[in-house]
Amino acid sequence: ASKAPVLTRRTLCATMGNCCGTREREEGSVPLVAASRSEDVRTLLETRVLQYDDGRGSYTLAGRSFAKEELIFQEPALLLVYPSRDPPWRAALRVELKCVSADCAWQYCMAVHCLPPAQLPVPLPEGLKPLSEEARRRLLQLCGESPTADEAPSELAVVTARHLIELAAGDGGRPFAPRGGADGLARALDGFASRLSRNAFEVTDLKARPPTAADAIFHRISFFNHCCAGGSTSTWTWNGGDGLLSVKTTGTVALDDELTISYIGRPWSHLSRQARRRYLKQNYNFDCLCKSCSQRSVARGPGEHGSEEARGGGPMEGGSKLVNLLRRYVHEEAMGEADDGGTTSDASPQSGATAANGGADGGAAAATAAVGSRSEAKATSLSSASPRAKAPLTEEGRLERVLQRCLGEGLLQVSAELALQALREEEGHVGKTMIKLRRQCRSAAS
Repeated sequence: ASKAPVLTRRTLCATMGNCCGTREREEGSVPLVAASRSEDVRTLLETRVLQYDDGRGSYTLAGRSFAKEELIFQEPALLLVYPSRDPPWRAALRVELKCVSADCAWQYCMAVHCLPPAQLPVPLPEGLKPLSEEARRRLLQLCGESPTADEAPSELAVVTARHLIELAAGDGGRPFAPRGGADGLARALDGFASRLSRNAFEVTDLKARPPTAADAIFHRISFFNHCCAGGSTSTWTWNGGDGLLSVKTTGTVALDDELTISYIGRPWSHLSRQARRRYLKQNYNFDCLCKSCSQRSVARGPGEHGSEEARGGGPMEGGSKLVNLLRRYVHEEAMGEADDGGTTSDASPQSGATAANGGADGGAAAATAAVGSRSEAKATSLSSASPRAKAPLTEEGRLERVLQRCLGEGLLQVSAELALQALREEEGHVGKTMIKLRRQCRSAAS
């Protein structure tokens, strides 16, 4: 799996897990030890991670009952990399990697930090802090593929390995002869990149000015499966100040209930089932088998578990303008028309697929898609309007503002994908993003 142009890690405006949506538990599952010996017994009993013996991946169960919005656990990142804070060597590496693949460059900028000391130059480049042995052990527990000795390394891995070797030579350090040679170093990078691509989150430090995004990898939450359309049982938030990811329930959870999160947030979580599944397949490389995608839609009453209203959200704001932009996005990405009648998707499930990376609070208020008719979207928006406390503007909120401004200025060639890419390049600044998009549209027109 690779970083897709839109959302490829599980993010605060969207997030990750270990397999392809929730599945019914069945006989033959075996326990997987996912916690460190340093964690206390109470923490270990909060959740239980099991792994299917048929290779389909892992899932997490509640070790006890939880109340609505109760904290399940907090955990620090195993690895946290801020692209905007790259030291010179990593900034140069990122530029070179983006020439090969702009979508996957981030994986190898993180993978460098995962290498053991024996595969790193001495002295270490500025800002290169390798993972501890314990953190690396936890990372290797996550889903991913390790290349065999007879497999040729990827071009991205070869570029990264060469960069490290040249960096050591240029700094006048000791001659750098990595274990297994350059190809062995590249294959090790491919192995770590595989796990990062399937499990990494994108988090945002909202206290920074401007808000700063980072690529992060966590351990315990990586064993949570995905569930669409408000059916997830938990959600997560990142606090850049204390460096902790907090996982809370979205409703009451009973003992042995599966704990799930949503890998996608608004506006993508508000697509219909068919469009949503195609989006997940395209960006996370798995066929979603969660209960929201596997069953026919059932209308939910106000305040029922899993509804967007019950989770403090609400139907997608912005009315028919944003709906039309999403329609265009769905069409441009060949996602097909929305099946707002609630029919079962014809996508064929594939067991054992894994996700790339994920979202927190992204569920649809009902199985009816926000990309439905204009009248339905407008009625839903009006009927659900209610006063709210002012909250910090998230990336998804900034994206909605950019899309609406593009529509108002007639920049109809700007897709949601292009807008999000520009927004991230301008570090979340809406005004600068609009300037960038206007220039791009003028350049394309000329």
